Amino acid sequence: MEELLNKVISRRKSVQDFISKQEPKNRLLINVAIICGIAATTLSGIPAIGGTNAINGLKAITQPQLPVWQIICIAAATFTATATIATSMRNNHDTTMKLSKAQVCEAKLEMLELLIESNQIELKQAIEKYGEYSSDVAFIRSSS
Repeated sequence: MEELLNKVISRRKSVQDFISKQEPKNRLLINVAIICGIAATTLSGIPAIGGTNAINGLKAITQPQLPVWQIICIAAATFTATATIATSMRNNHDTTMKLSKAQVCEAKLEMLELLIESNQIELKQAIEKYGEYSSDVAFIRSSS
């Protein structure tokens, strides 16, 4: 039973490491997508809402006068591309689903660890649960 307990603890550590590495990356990609999407929408809205007066007003502020229309379009396109890339990276790597599975698995492994430590589960059943929980997060490499 001690050997199984060590495996559970090791697997749980691997899952925790995965969560602690992936959560900040996921949050960053979400924030980049949101902020860049807002910036692109705002920049696109300037000429759409303000029309020629908005463009001329911005030209008057810049010295020397810059091609404001082109700068706004380039900036909006850049922000849109960045938001699209951030969203695609999250979706292509299925980050949200993997994080969700890892968090559920970590909780299950913690419960299994407690059951084993307190001798509240039979060895065969504990092994079956360990295999089941580990297979849910097969995408996480074991640290051992």
